[in-house]
Amino acid sequence: MKRLLLVCMLVTLTSTAFYAQNTLAQSQSAYSLQQNDMRNQQSSTSALQRNDRQTYVNSVANLTKLRAKLAEAWQTLGMSPQAAQAVANAYQPDLAQNSHHASLRGKSGQEVASMLQSALAKKDYALADQMLIEYEQIEAKLGANVSPDSHH
Repeated sequence: MKRLLLVCMLVTLTSTAFYAQNTLAQSQSAYSLQQNDMRNQQSSTSALQRNDRQTYVNSVANLTKLRAKLAEAWQTLGMSPQAAQAVANAYQPDLAQNSHHASLRGKSGQEVASMLQSALAKKDYALADQMLIEYEQIEAKLGANVSPDSHH
């Protein structure tokens, strides 16, 4: 009887120790998984931040180039370099896309020039920039649609 009681106690102690060891292993495993998840999230966040930073740097460089091209275009239309740069610097792509103005499609060069002069007179340089960009795009498309053989 004592022997049976001793065996039962040993089985109970062994199973309790095994359960405790198994529980500890599971909690360590859960902790490791949680740590890995946190590291992965931090890594993803860092990668996104680097990506955002690079996108910002690229967009600033592109905006600088675009404004330089705008200034050149304004100068070819007769503006002084300083005035052309001031007008070009007003261009903001995110706002310009939302500017509302009459369509330039089908307008003559004179009509577009009048619209540009009106925007400049109102000191609405961002609108003037957007119209000039649109006009240049329309002209580029028209030029692309005209084949070299069509002038014969």
